[in-house]
Amino acid sequence: MASLFAGSVGGAIGVGVSYPFDTLSTKAQVKSGKDEIQLSLIRSMARIWKSEGIRGFFEGVLVTMVGQAFIKAIQFAVNEITFLWLEKHSTIQSNIIKMAIAGTLAGLLSSFVVTPVELLKIRMQSQNKLSANKKDDDASPQSYDNELDCARSIVKNEGWNALLFHGLGITIVREIPSFAFYFVAYGLLAKSAMADALGGNAAPLVFGAMAGWAMWIPTYPIDIVKTIVQVQTRERGKEKELLSSRQITAKMYRAGGIRAFFDGLEPKLARAAVKHAVTFWVYEVLMGLLRPSN
Repeated sequence: MASLFAGSVGGAIGVGVSYPFDTLSTKAQVKSGKDEIQLSLIRSMARIWKSEGIRGFFEGVLVTMVGQAFIKAIQFAVNEITFLWLEKHSTIQSNIIKMAIAGTLAGLLSSFVVTPVELLKIRMQSQNKLSANKKDDDASPQSYDNELDCARSIVKNEGWNALLFHGLGITIVREIPSFAFYFVAYGLLAKSAMADALGGNAAPLVFGAMAGWAMWIPTYPIDIVKTIVQVQTRERGKEKELLSSRQITAKMYRAGGIRAFFDGLEPKLARAAVKHAVTFWVYEVLMGLLRPSN
């Protein structure tokens, strides 16, 4: 299926080129709601460069690129199949509603792949911060050589269930509205007068960036809570209780108010613009090659 292949390639390339911004956002998120001063984007970049070098910006990138290939394949394929099915079989007249339903289903189904992929990504990205802050109740001194070592450590200390499903609930809560906004925004923009004005090459870049912002701005507070849920560790057999999403939300609000739910937003929006501009541009180019218009 063309959309399956184009989505997977676009997703992998998009996440690869935007990954440093994702690392900056994750490192900011794990500090949210704590009594620590949030560093500016430039200072955070300087700290990572000084302590970890260029590698520090790409911790976990391999598993994320491979994972995003599968995730975007699922999302683009499910979105297209669902929309076409609704066009043919449903009585729904509104294209916006059909696009929203298709995006919702794409987000729901992909959550089962997103959860373990992002668990590994978050543990890899945050490991230096955690290991340097052993007094943190949610922290772990564990550090990882690579993504495989991280996965082995999770299975050994927390079990297979943690690797596959830790944070699944909050991931679904984030992914469903995210991809409803995502595909509706891109679909509407692609059919607007702007598409003709920008042309076939520029339109996917601009509309992809705008769709990325449309999905992240309203759901970013959920993403911070998800990051903190997944960064929590617990050794198998130990009595330590992990905080629930609701407890984390309350703790963050008490410590930092509403502002705490937007820590790391700037690099996340920069990452969203780059990632989704590239993802949609690659997707449209490949779809044009695989399904040339008559």
